Amino acid sequence: MRLELRVPEGLREKTELLDALDVAEGNEAAKSLLRPILTILCRAVSSGIQQEVFENFERYATLTTLPRQGLGAVRIALDLREAELEAARGELIDLAMEGSEWIWQTASDGQSAVVFEVLCDILDEGLTPVDQQALLDANLADLAN
Repeated sequence: MRLELRVPEGLREKTELLDALDVAEGNEAAKSLLRPILTILCRAVSSGIQQEVFENFERYATLTTLPRQGLGAVRIALDLREAELEAARGELIDLAMEGSEWIWQTASDGQSAVVFEVLCDILDEGLTPVDQQALLDANLADLAN
């Protein structure tokens, strides 16, 4: 599955996304899939190294000198293995609900909560890149209204 999203620049350095993942209950397969994606997103890792960071996350998880994207929306583009997605499916919806609720309650950050929930939904449903962005944009628009 190809994951391609542009998320608002306001999510740079938002630790709430990773904190929500730590707090939410769920199987390790789902959390192991989400952790590198959320880290790449929050740290705005440069597009040229995202796949390497995702595939070798243990090596890069604490490295603070990774190249970053310029200002503006954060773009994420990753090829995800179907086997990892299958192992996480079913748990992602529960993580989405619990994680987004925790973000709302602790940080009152609707944008972060929406991105967390929609990302889980996208991975669970295996949406195409066009549908991924449309779902995120629609949910962010609903939040703004």
